[in-house]
Amino acid sequence: MGYEWLSSATNLNDGLTAEAVIGALSDTRRRWVQSVSTKTGAPGLAVWTRTLDGTPILVVLRPLGGFDHQIVHAAPMTANQVTAFEEWEANQ
Repeated sequence: MGYEWLSSATNLNDGLTAEAVIGALSDTRRRWVQSVSTKTGAPGLAVWTRTLDGTPILVVLRPLGGFDHQIVHAAPMTANQVTAFEEWEANQ
């Protein structure tokens, strides 16, 4: 699976790096993937995962075709998102 970055998504903050995002997406053991759609109906995927150092992050992907995706958003999870993600993890 290949990833490319939407130019506006590369403006990461809160200590999150592009390498950490790619590493988290590559770790298939800890990914909670949900189908999402934009306000206009365009399809996407929300990937709830952890970086290799354990930081919970949310990454939104836009399918490009085949197995390739564009990263349109990547950020640390909010407190509410962490709670939901940890509940999901506990049930895996």
